[in-house]
Amino acid sequence: MMDADRAAYLKKRYRRSQSILNRREQRFVDAMLAQVDGPLEQIIDLPCGHGRFTPQLRRAASQRLVCADLRLEHINALVGAEDVVGTPIETSQVDLYQRLPFADKEFNLVFNFRFFHHIRDDAHRQHVIAELSRISGRYLIVSYYANSAVHALQKRLWRRTGHTRDLPMISTSELHRCFRQHGCEIVEDRAVLPGIHAHHITLMRRT
Repeated sequence: MMDADRAAYLKKRYRRSQSILNRREQRFVDAMLAQVDGPLEQIIDLPCGHGRFTPQLRRAASQRLVCADLRLEHINALVGAEDVVGTPIETSQVDLYQRLPFADKEFNLVFNFRFFHHIRDDAHRQHVIAELSRISGRYLIVSYYANSAVHALQKRLWRRTGHTRDLPMISTSELHRCFRQHGCEIVEDRAVLPGIHAHHITLMRRT
């Protein structure tokens, strides 16, 4: 994927109603980054995708930002499109369903966005939660789709070709419980569009 293709994808993907979600998501992420205590030397974004949050995370990371993804074309396009000025970007090809190639508590912040609503197997979900918690030494920012009858109905009624009509959702209490089992306390949990959209963003602190 070339730089122009990456920019075109992001523009097409986050237009119309998605542009509202995009702006709110980025604003909430900035607000959560501002809540952390002390500097964030080491940050990892996985999966980084097309790098929608890379500029924000580069500003937050004082020493190192790791952009990790299963798809190398995403990583290459992301790095090629970023300004050389700023916190250096490291890259890693990872599979979140396998043990991650990072040490325990290696990162001050683990950033995982728009991934949990693709996990359909509970064992996979539990594995991902355990691994994200393991490599975090201080904070995590994780997004997920909370149970929402309104959003589920919207998905079923939307007949766009190729559109997934059902996405895995989980109750807020269950997601919090799973992370607490791995030593994470909830600092804040925000619905991106309360009552309309299922997407939530959670800031957690390792205890």
